[in-house]
Amino acid sequence: MKMNQWLKTAFVTCAAVFTFGIGLSAQATTANAKGPTVTYAKSATALNVNTNKVVWSKAGNTARPIASLTKLMTLYLFREKIENGGGTWSSKVNTSNSGLKKLGKSSVFGGFKFTKNSYTVRQLYLAGLIESSNNAAIALGQWVAGGSTPKYNKKFISMMNAQAKEWKLKHTHFVSSSGMEQNSLSPYGYNIGGANANMVSSNDLAKIAKNYVTDFNDVLTDASVKSMTVSGQKLYNYNNLLPGRKYYQASLKVDGLKTGYTIPAGYCFVGTGRKSGHDRIITVVLHDENEFTETRSLMNYVYNHHLA
Repeated sequence: MKMNQWLKTAFVTCAAVFTFGIGLSAQATTANAKGPTVTYAKSATALNVNTNKVVWSKAGNTARPIASLTKLMTLYLFREKIENGGGTWSSKVNTSNSGLKKLGKSSVFGGFKFTKNSYTVRQLYLAGLIESSNNAAIALGQWVAGGSTPKYNKKFISMMNAQAKEWKLKHTHFVSSSGMEQNSLSPYGYNIGGANANMVSSNDLAKIAKNYVTDFNDVLTDASVKSMTVSGQKLYNYNNLLPGRKYYQASLKVDGLKTGYTIPAGYCFVGTGRKSGHDRIITVVLHDENEFTETRSLMNYVYNHHLA
């Protein structure tokens, strides 16, 4: 009787130890499951382009200022107008507005100077995409809306918000076609009133970029150009994940897409690439301090965990 009781006690004890050991093992596995190093970005997202699914996010539905990442929506609507027969790559855009000329000369917000009263849409498109020219983006937006004055800029921004609504983006609102904040646009005559900054979540921005690269895949050819000359002016691409740049990693095959920075937005970046044998991904980091390192970490995490 005593022996049976002893055996029963021993069996229960061993079972408890075994169960406890499994529990510790599970906890250890969870603790050791390391995510991507996305420490500084206040919001971040990774999206599988083939499935249109967000596969990882950090505060992905929190709307934040997005600086020049805004231009992805502006340039998408421009491409849509061309696609629908509203113009050609050689169509001329009126760039005579004094505010836009002044903006192009700004040491802070400039980049592509309007030394002429018109440029082709192709020239302005490249300036907006590669150099992230603010005045080029505004001029293109006005052209899409049918004019060349601030009135048409406001009309175009309504078109941006309408497109966001069509895509069912619930954490997106635009007040600027370039990504500059309203207080910065005021000296140039382009403050439309309302909120100071475009507010977009990283999840929504990933979907905007996904639509862009899916509907107009040739954007990746232009977005991977490191520098080029347009109308006598050098355009420089600040994407430092491209080949030959500081944060380049060959296996990720990054070929886009857009950088951005303002003081309210911090450093922002939408990246895209397709590792061999995997799906294309879109990554977004908002209000970062180390946007290329953290993007690279996020991309490697997605591929290493077979999320794309």
